[in-house]
Amino acid sequence: MPTDPTAILDLIHESVVMCDMDGRVIFWNEAAGALYGWPPAEALGRNFRELVCIDEAETTSAAKAALLATGRWEGELRRRNAAGEALVIDVRWALSRDGRGTPVATVETGRDVTARKADEERLRYSEHRYRNLFQAMAASFWEIDFSGVDDVLRRIYRSGVSDFAAYFAANPDAVREMMRAARVVDVNDETVALFGNGDKQALIRDLEPFWAKGSEHVFTDGILAGMAGKANYATETRLRAIDGREFDALFTASFPPDTMGKGSLVIGVIDISERKRAERELRQVQADFAHASRVSMLGELTASIAHEINQPLAAIATNGEAGLRWLDRATPDVGEVQSLTSRIVADARRAADIIARIRTMAANHAPEQAIVALNPLVADAAALLRHEIDAYQVELLLDLAPDLPPVVADCVQLQQVIVNLAINAVHAMTAQDGPRRLVLATWVDDAGMLAVRVDDSGPGIAPDDLPRIFDSFFSTKSGGMGIGLAMCRSIVEAHGGQIEARNRVGGGARFAFTLPVATEG
Repeated sequence: MPTDPTAILDLIHESVVMCDMDGRVIFWNEAAGALYGWPPAEALGRNFRELVCIDEAETTSAAKAALLATGRWEGELRRRNAAGEALVIDVRWALSRDGRGTPVATVETGRDVTARKADEERLRYSEHRYRNLFQAMAASFWEIDFSGVDDVLRRIYRSGVSDFAAYFAANPDAVREMMRAARVVDVNDETVALFGNGDKQALIRDLEPFWAKGSEHVFTDGILAGMAGKANYATETRLRAIDGREFDALFTASFPPDTMGKGSLVIGVIDISERKRAERELRQVQADFAHASRVSMLGELTASIAHEINQPLAAIATNGEAGLRWLDRATPDVGEVQSLTSRIVADARRAADIIARIRTMAANHAPEQAIVALNPLVADAAALLRHEIDAYQVELLLDLAPDLPPVVADCVQLQQVIVNLAINAVHAMTAQDGPRRLVLATWVDDAGMLAVRVDDSGPGIAPDDLPRIFDSFFSTKSGGMGIGLAMCRSIVEAHGGQIEARNRVGGGARFAFTLPVATEG
């Protein structure tokens, strides 16, 4: 145990420096040596200002006056250590006087706050940058206090609920309660313009009014994403402005651990109304192009269509004439006439079905999604092409996998794709003298997708044309419009599938597309 009182000062962590009134160091503890880089033996007797590079302007006359008047002063000073490194020191000065009250020395204790000041500076810069971004970004930002939502979640958990997703689905009122528990702390100018009609104060409230009916699941999905520890959540939804106007929006939320622990987070909203409108207009344009493509394709298939209709019509005429002959007999054979009449009815229905199918393909109806069996669709497409296939002496092979699951699709558009690919394959083989073979195949691929393949034995696709084969207005046919394959790609992709073209190893071209299997429910 040290007996020298000054030796005790070497045991404390703060620097202790004593100087006479001329500024010469008369005491310098070990902590001061560690702080400034000068051992006590080198510091004693030297001018303190020179040791720590004090700028005269830094020690103001007000500080000196306060020290002389009150005997104390404290504040932060900038100094340098022996290596020239800048320091920020939190100091306290005390004035020592003799028995007559005359100042004889100053005692300074100091604590290095350089790192803390740097952290504070970085925090201020980060806050400044955050605030600038918060206001300057062309997106709506909300600073939300979610502590009330945490209270609701804890109460629900204490009631015995463990499956929050199922609970929220069954209790929409609980979702609305959480919306009311979430409080808006601040919003940027873009939010005021988008949601508040210029009135920021109208937005500093709970979140419930801003969620359109039917969008509650997005709020709960965001909550569940945060509870699951995900870094962020984003989706499209419908939101509502303070005046009741609803609009399409991209909703985003991030869940940084440092702010989540404090019950605070920032959500972002981007108005995508114009984008959604443009998408609807694009879909309409695509539908119009698809209709034009179908009409053009039906024009190419005029001979096939006439042949398909003439078959049942000719059968009707033949059976009708035979029936009249049976009736003209002295003893009419009623049973034979009934049989012929049944055939006439069946052929009439067949002709009506063909006409209905053609009218459907020619009509400009909006796409309608339904559960569709793929194999009958392929067979119908082949039947529609029968005259074209016979006229060009093409051998047709149907390789249809049994027991295929259904797809959710627009039947007319899907048949348009199959007919378009098949007729292109037939026309590609017209100039060759060798065998002409067309294969239409269906199967389930390794990824669990339904697949349709159209193979031909023609000359194949020129390598330079392959990368552009599905481009709009690109055609390998003389006088072709170049919209058929482009529409095929658009239709397949709109159904969630993909289409590709390549040359077969044994010669000829292969077009294949995939479609997702219809999900239950």
